Amino acid sequence: MRIETGNLRFIETGNLRFIETGNFQTRLLLSLCGLLAFTIVAEWLLPVRADAIDELNVDAADFELPTMTSSTYVHPHIDDFAAILERPVFFKDRKLPPKPAVEPMAPLAPIRLKLEGVAIVAEARIAVLRNLADNQLLQLAEGMSHDGWTLESVDVDGATFRRGGQVSELSLDLATGHGRQR
Repeated sequence: MRIETGNLRFIETGNLRFIETGNFQTRLLLSLCGLLAFTIVAEWLLPVRADAIDELNVDAADFELPTMTSSTYVHPHIDDFAAILERPVFFKDRKLPPKPAVEPMAPLAPIRLKLEGVAIVAEARIAVLRNLADNQLLQLAEGMSHDGWTLESVDVDGATFRRGGQVSELSLDLATGHGRQR
């Protein structure tokens, strides 16, 4: 008698039920899995021979391995690698490429601003500046930039600008009210 439930088919003969296994490849795969399971169980349950264990136990003294400590290791000197340094491995012609020529930097142009006034309030410090290139008025707060110059600080009588390593201080002459560079 055949019984089908979902994808499984059973063959019932008397009190025994067998799963119908399908084609030849399925039967072959099931038999190989059974053989593998039997081998694993046999290896697990059967004792290992004592002489086999003795063959595996090897004394380290038989090999006379040297014991290394950090104090016994002496690293090679850099001169031992001179050939590698002279003929680098990662270049086709085994020569280092020439170093690029460093062009001298052009001198940086001086600041082209004139300090006209300062405004210091609780929230900000602002410098009022005149751009000497186009005669326009600018208002810059601390941290703002103009033409590469960053306004670093604003005081009651002056402002400090920075561009790279160059520092320029503009001052406000309180007697005349005109700005000048310090």
